[in-house]
Amino acid sequence: MQLERIKKVAAGVWVIAAVVLGLFVREVTWQMWVAFIALSVLPPLALLLWWTEPPQTMSETINDARRKTWPS
Repeated sequence: MQLERIKKVAAGVWVIAAVVLGLFVREVTWQMWVAFIALSVLPPLALLLWWTEPPQTMSETINDARRKTWPS
């Protein structure tokens, strides 16, 4: 659950920084706006979709199996 929160905070900070930067830029062509929007949206989207939890290690798998089979 910790990783999900980190991902959301990082994506939010990126988008807020991009919006603030966009508010101070003047005299921009539509091509520059398209590039700016792409750079504002694509990195956080990739972060949220492609950054995953690391896979469970062999020792974690064994410990989980031991906890399930051993009486409490």
